[in-house]
Amino acid sequence: MTTLYIVRHGQSEANKAGILQGSKIDTPLTAKGRQQAQAVHQNLVHFNFNQVYASPLLRAAQTAQIIAAKTTTTFDSRLKEYDYGDWDGQLEKDIHQKYQQFFNSQHNLLPGSDKVSHGESFAAVTARLEDLFKELANKHGDEKILIVSHGFTIKLMLNAVLGIQNLVNLNEPSNAGVTKIELTPETTTLLAFNQEFS
Repeated sequence: MTTLYIVRHGQSEANKAGILQGSKIDTPLTAKGRQQAQAVHQNLVHFNFNQVYASPLLRAAQTAQIIAAKTTTTFDSRLKEYDYGDWDGQLEKDIHQKYQQFFNSQHNLLPGSDKVSHGESFAAVTARLEDLFKELANKHGDEKILIVSHGFTIKLMLNAVLGIQNLVNLNEPSNAGVTKIELTPETTTLLAFNQEFS
């Protein structure tokens, strides 16, 4: 079976500034974000990853380099963050206030916002992640793979695994939180969600 260690990138400059950061916003890690990635490295270094896949966005690329500097990173656009459309780059507090109907009390994004934001649909992102999982299971049997991605995209990975009917029941993972999934060509199993090392 293929074991995925899926890490959300460390804190980015946009995270620190409270900016909604989707696939169009590309900011580097903060000093805290680099420390978070280093903490993950220290806790996962003994796994000797066979492969590293990451979103091509800078915050994910930097996190992957810190965690697994000795392994070449394959950048895959399917791991990029969810596209918030016109909302990308705006202050989160302003979006939460202006579009309250699309967020719950935990500020989890509700379905249907793409009709207003002109961003991606949950279903489209879930489908591309299901495709990625199938590809990894077929190409990398019995390997340990580090994946570095983004908060909402990782949440949609769990939608692909668990078929969550109501995504607001699940918060996004923390910066540098680690999620573990096992793949076979026939099955996908969640083993751990959002383990924190920093």
